[in-house]
Amino acid sequence: MTGYRLKLAIATSVAALTVASNANAETFAFMRAGPDPFYQYGMEAVQMAGEALGDDIVTYNANNDSTQELANIQDAITRGVDGILIYAVSLSSEKAAIAQAQRANVPIFFEYGYDPALLDKVAGFMQIDVPTFGIPVGEFIGEQVPEGKVAIISGKLGRGDAEAYSEGFKTGLANSGSKAEVVAEVPGDWNRQTALDATSQILTAHPDLKAIYVHNDDMAVGSSIAIERAGKTGEVLLASGTNGAPYGLDLIKEGKLAVSYANPPSSASVMAYRLLKGVAAGEVEPGHYYEAPSLLVTMDNMDEAQPWDPTPEQVTEWLELPLAEPVVPAPGQE
Repeated sequence: MTGYRLKLAIATSVAALTVASNANAETFAFMRAGPDPFYQYGMEAVQMAGEALGDDIVTYNANNDSTQELANIQDAITRGVDGILIYAVSLSSEKAAIAQAQRANVPIFFEYGYDPALLDKVAGFMQIDVPTFGIPVGEFIGEQVPEGKVAIISGKLGRGDAEAYSEGFKTGLANSGSKAEVVAEVPGDWNRQTALDATSQILTAHPDLKAIYVHNDDMAVGSSIAIERAGKTGEVLLASGTNGAPYGLDLIKEGKLAVSYANPPSSASVMAYRLLKGVAAGEVEPGHYYEAPSLLVTMDNMDEAQPWDPTPEQVTEWLELPLAEPVVPAPGQE
């Protein structure tokens, strides 16, 4: 299916942005929800892109606090930024963030947190297709495990994405024709220590377990340690549902992780920044949904995985790509 390939769509109606001179420098805010490496790498890629395009990039960290996030937005507006690129703390904080930006007539572009009801109020949204993102991983595991016991260690429940990844995985498992059964489903809260503890408990309860699906590479690190301590490396298949992080790719190289469905924050953030810049310049129509790049990474195609920590040369290559084409109709607006 198309999710197996890198999703950088070729634009048909919008030309690539040209490099701006320092004399025409603009200022954009990049806002992280928290200190997570995913956000950090996205920010660093945008900083490199901003330097290449002659723009100033002002960065903020909300430390997972919605009140701090709103204070950051107000500070950016006071500075007179030309646009805001943001990983929001939560779905509930997005409306307040949008209201602040609208009052100041500053375009705001969200990476993740998509809500179809908010689409006409923003410069754009970019994220993976959350409801279906777990399907390819489920299909992959189903092909490797035709029958037997499988477990899921999810991200933090309550926001909707973790629940969707698990449901997608189960759908993919069923699509594969496998008779494998999910015998345990435990939240790991996106934390490697929590995932390590959960994996140890699951392996004790189900010593004949065939595979574990974790929702991100950070938890995969913890889960792989527990599998190794139990002497089951190579015996229990480990799959990660998102990221393609440097440490996830290392696990694949070491034969401890079978697959990671990569969604690199670096190239995605550079593309989102370019789209925001286009909206601010009146060259890109606001209010569109874009699908973030993704790739199902295994030992066989690791050379195709985009780095989280790109070189300036790689960022320059991404700046020369055609702008991503919006998904029309956007999810939830069919």
